[in-house]
Amino acid sequence: MRPPMPESLADPAALLASAIETDRQYFELGARLEQLPGAILAWMPGLAAAPAGAVIQRVGAEVALAEESNWLFRAERALCGVGARTSRIYLDDGHDALDDLFRRAGYSKREELIFAHSLNSPEPGLRMIPVESEFDWDRKLILQQSMPTPPDGHSTSAADWIVLERRKCDAGMEMYLAEWDGQPVGAIGAIGGDGLLRLKNIAVHPSHRRKGVGLRMLGHLGILAKERGISEQCVFAVRGEIGELLYRAAGMRMIGSVIEWSKPLGGSDR
Repeated sequence: MRPPMPESLADPAALLASAIETDRQYFELGARLEQLPGAILAWMPGLAAAPAGAVIQRVGAEVALAEESNWLFRAERALCGVGARTSRIYLDDGHDALDDLFRRAGYSKREELIFAHSLNSPEPGLRMIPVESEFDWDRKLILQQSMPTPPDGHSTSAADWIVLERRKCDAGMEMYLAEWDGQPVGAIGAIGGDGLLRLKNIAVHPSHRRKGVGLRMLGHLGILAKERGISEQCVFAVRGEIGELLYRAAGMRMIGSVIEWSKPLGGSDR
C-alpha cells in the first residue's frame, strides 16, 4: 500500500502551484530529462514519436524572449533529435509576446483549465479495479481501442498509449479500471501531489457516456484521496471540450489554467 499523502492545501495560490507541478511530474514520470536554455525537455525513449512522449515545459519566459526565434529553433531541434514528431510546449500562463512568437511560427494554442474540489462519495453502480496484472492491462488496451483518441486529444495508437501509461505507472502513477456489470466502461489515473490527488487520463467507453460513469469515477477517486488523508483533487480539461462540462457538473471549481502550444514536426523515433 502506498503511504498517505499530505493534508489538503488551504492557500489557493499554493493549491494552483501544486496542481501545475503534478502536470510537470506526469510528463517526467518514466522520462529522460534534458536541460535546454530556459526549459526542460522530458522525453520517453521508444515513445518520443507519440505526442505525450516528448514535451518541453518549465519554460522561463525571459530566456525564451531574449532569443525569440533562435530559442524556438533550438527547442524544435532538441525535439527532433529525440524523435519527436509533434512539438508540444507548455507555459504556466499566457504571455502576449510569447503568444505572438508561437503564432508566427505556426503553432496552435490550447488552454487547459485546472479544476479542483473535494468530491462527494459516488453513487453505486461502478466497481474500481487497480490496473496491475497483464490481464488488467489487456482489458485496458481493449478499452483504449474503443476510444477515437487518447485522453489528451492527440493522435496516438492505443498500443503506444498503453505502453506509455505502463511506464508511467512503473514510475509512480496509478491506473484504475471502472467496471459496470463486470464489463470495463472507463478508466482513470491518479498521481499524488503536494496536498492533493491529481486525476489523469480519464476515459469513458463511447457506449457508456452520458450515464454518470465519469462522475462516479471522480467520486471513487475522491474516496481514495480521503483515505490517504487529503480532501482536494485536481484535474485538467481543454477549454470547450467534454471534460470541462464533466468537471463543472461534478461541482469542481476552476482555479487556473496552463497553455499548450503545438505543431507537427519531422523526425524519427529513437
